[in-house]
Amino acid sequence: LPLLFGLRTVVSRRGRLSRPLAGAVLGIALSLIPLVVVLQVADGMIEGITRRYLELGTYHLQVFLTGRADERAYAEVQTRRGQADGVTHAVRDRQGVALLDAAAGRSAVTVRAVPAELYRTDEGFRRFFSLQAGEFDLDSPGAILLGSEVASRLGVSVGGEVKLLTTAGRASGGRVLPVLSTMRVRGVFSTGYQELDKLWSYIPLERGLRILPEDSSAQFLGVKVREPFGDLAGQVASLQARLPDWARVYTWYELEKANYKSFQTTKALLVFIMVLIVLVASVNISSSLVMVVLERLPELAMMKTMGLSPRAMAAGFLLAGLAAGVAGCLIGLAAGLAVAVNINEVFRGVEGALNALAAAGRFLAHPLAALGGTAEPAARLRVFNAEFYLEEIPIRIRPAGVAAVAALTLVLSTLAAALPARTAARVRPLAVLRR
Repeated sequence: LPLLFGLRTVVSRRGRLSRPLAGAVLGIALSLIPLVVVLQVADGMIEGITRRYLELGTYHLQVFLTGRADERAYAEVQTRRGQADGVTHAVRDRQGVALLDAAAGRSAVTVRAVPAELYRTDEGFRRFFSLQAGEFDLDSPGAILLGSEVASRLGVSVGGEVKLLTTAGRASGGRVLPVLSTMRVRGVFSTGYQELDKLWSYIPLERGLRILPEDSSAQFLGVKVREPFGDLAGQVASLQARLPDWARVYTWYELEKANYKSFQTTKALLVFIMVLIVLVASVNISSSLVMVVLERLPELAMMKTMGLSPRAMAAGFLLAGLAAGVAGCLIGLAAGLAVAVNINEVFRGVEGALNALAAAGRFLAHPLAALGGTAEPAARLRVFNAEFYLEEIPIRIRPAGVAAVAALTLVLSTLAAALPARTAARVRPLAVLRR
């Protein structure tokens, strides 16, 4: 009986949805769309941005050698790491700071000394490393690869020469000994991020071991695994068990903790704001059911006089709120998932519409601009700038997140119906019939 009463509260005998509840259902559906999009797209963006950093610079794991960082030690670690399950690639990397000098100016850079075969053997690195000119050629000792922003600032291109100033150590008197190396540019690259293209340069590993000082540079073994976003604790334990005691393994979670926590905090804040919107939309169910109670007071009084208990009446209104939540949840989740899956197309469509409006505005204003002599070609408007983010957002639909949103919506909808249900249960038939 409460179920039938609740359904009749939402849908009439003619199959029409109650007008007050129709507005509440629509409000819930509209509030769920941005929440679902934020949950799915934010995870994809965080993974996409993080993966680019991992594949190009941080690696999935880093192995540091303490006290015995000689050639034999690295060769031993390289041999033993292949015995660990899930490890796909390992490369020796040495990073330091240097000064580049060219005819057009000077620039401080981060020098990365890596093996010449890195580009050929590391598929993840090759996928995100974009060569804009030249090739990944570190076979000669004097070769250097420059980030696009560094090359532009120094005014050099492929085939040009630059001076690389580093420090090899300290003399007996404590003075720093500078080392000036003449390098020839073999390639100009882009990592997809301007802040990295302004800093990074690559030189051969053998040359880097000679000119980058040990006390002011970092040296480690970068390790790639099959599932960098999986359970790395087990991976670290498996790898550590096969390495010497003087080798220490760190995960990318530990190395990039600050950036990753920043991304997660931003996502949590956005989700919190979206949940507040859903909460406000759920309150509409309460106000809508209050309107239903006021409109149906005579009917409720008659039903009570015919034997409907207050508990059954309250349960019916709770079920009505739940039914409205289910309807809004189904519509909102479907629409939100549709937008999330096609978010890249949505961005392109928004960019196209904005550029069309801008072009129309320039066309209308062109005569005035021409008279004033200020007519200039305008740059294309970009909603999603790939130089700072991603060219495309990877979409990862997580059923657990969708289920959590659905459960939250249904709980809020049911709770919102508690006040109208209590009001309906307290209706006194005699007082209503006298009026």
